[in-house]
Amino acid sequence: MLTRQYLLSSRPMHTMRIAVLDDHPVIALGTAAYLRSQSDFKVELEETSGDAFAEALARRPCDTAVLDFYLPEAAADGFYFLKRMRRLFPELVIVTFSAGKASEIEYAAYRAGASAFLPKSAPLALLGDAIRLASATPSRFFALREGRIVEVQPRSAADQLSASEVEVLRHIATGLSVTQVAERLNRSKKTVSTHKRSAMSKLGMVDDLSLALFLKEKFDQGHHLSAEVL
Repeated sequence: MLTRQYLLSSRPMHTMRIAVLDDHPVIALGTAAYLRSQSDFKVELEETSGDAFAEALARRPCDTAVLDFYLPEAAADGFYFLKRMRRLFPELVIVTFSAGKASEIEYAAYRAGASAFLPKSAPLALLGDAIRLASATPSRFFALREGRIVEVQPRSAADQLSASEVEVLRHIATGLSVTQVAERLNRSKKTVSTHKRSAMSKLGMVDDLSLALFLKEKFDQGHHLSAEVL
């Protein structure tokens, strides 16, 4: 666990220039106002448009960007927007936050090159901690655990699936029903159904439609399904 003493000692000696992007004006305003209240932060840019953000950041360079993960009105958001920001500004420390499902977004932010993720429900003081830690060690990734910002290595929900669950999902991805999968694998329908429900629970899927969309995205059916787990 990181102590408050560690957090204070990890603060950079210079004032950090920060850019804030959130498509909700009230959240953007509140986030920027809090950050301005911190003596080691200087908010240089406050934007509500993802499309205008990169252009504005090019004119007003910053050390750290605090980005809303979902920007539905922008040409690109989420994983692809973070990847674009990482490509355009390779030295920029990116801290992203969102009101969406934390486990999924945390992993996507990590894969996209962000240095930290925080749910919007977390206290703003923890956002300050995340910025300071990420700025001090940008090659690592930080997230919220038990009320504290700590270094983590996020895992995809798919990594938690058992071999049997993956096997069942691979067959379902080809269009087979639970009954047909059971016949193909020479197992009982109950066993296959149990593996399917367990996999859906781990993946956060609530119905067959969401599972079908997930499988369509994750599995390459044209190549008889990858041997790599999801």
